[in-house]
Amino acid sequence: MASTEQQPQRVDIREMWPNEAYHFTPWLAENLDLLGAELSLELELEAQEKPVGPFRLDILARETGTDAKVAIENQLERSDFRHLAQLLVYATGCEARVAIWVATEFTYELAQVLHRLNEWTVDETQFYAVKVEVTRGVQDSELEPKFRKFVYPGGWDKGETLPLEPPPPPDVQRSQSIFEPLIAEVARTGQFQPKPRIRFDHAGRYAVSFEGTNNAWVILHIEAGDKESTKRTFDALDSRRSQIESEIPIDAESEWVWLRHDRWGFSSINVRRDGSITDPPEAQHEIRMWMLDLLKKFQEAFDPDVAA
Repeated sequence: MASTEQQPQRVDIREMWPNEAYHFTPWLAENLDLLGAELSLELELEAQEKPVGPFRLDILARETGTDAKVAIENQLERSDFRHLAQLLVYATGCEARVAIWVATEFTYELAQVLHRLNEWTVDETQFYAVKVEVTRGVQDSELEPKFRKFVYPGGWDKGETLPLEPPPPPDVQRSQSIFEPLIAEVARTGQFQPKPRIRFDHAGRYAVSFEGTNNAWVILHIEAGDKESTKRTFDALDSRRSQIESEIPIDAESEWVWLRHDRWGFSSINVRRDGSITDPPEAQHEIRMWMLDLLKKFQEAFDPDVAA
């Protein structure tokens, strides 16, 4: 007779940890034994948000059996190039002998990198790719986290990786060619925490973008939690428009655009110039330099006002 016992069902990982930094990382720091059991490592917490130059490692741990430092990079989403780079930077900066990348899914190409690193390294450095998932046994039962390693020293369970990806569409490739060097430069300077593609975060306030056929923008996005506070913030800045514009010099090809957006819950202060995502490489480079310069000027001018 067939069993009627209900099998555990995989659920959205955000049901257990809505936010990676605020929920998952602190939880993992307190439950390193669960991760260690999957990897046959005895892990002990050293620090959360460990500074590494201008960056911060999610978790620095220690393997008690060997006293080796362990760098753990978390990602509550599908693996990407940025987190791979971060893992390598953090492991190097902390002199870690064990580097663990935790994510919900891994693409073939990125898993292959960790596998190759395990083959190439000769100084006992170990790389792990670990999937994290959450299951529920029956309706309304307690959520249960689970770790599954699939890249580890001496092995790679290829069936656990997502298939090889086709090249991105031409418009995505053009976007990457423009914004990825910009994101890399912003990350290098530590001026902002970069968001994917076009946003640079001090609470998501600064952005760059292309719109329409020939518009390049640097943006201060104002969204203060409710519409009334947002408009009050915009109006306070607008009352000092002449002073602000004099503090942020722009070239003759650029123009200020102040948008209160009365119908919407956000406002914005912008500088615009001609520019298109289809421009030739030399023009794209010029626009990137223009964006970088203005982002720095925006931060210096607006951070004190917006904080106040």
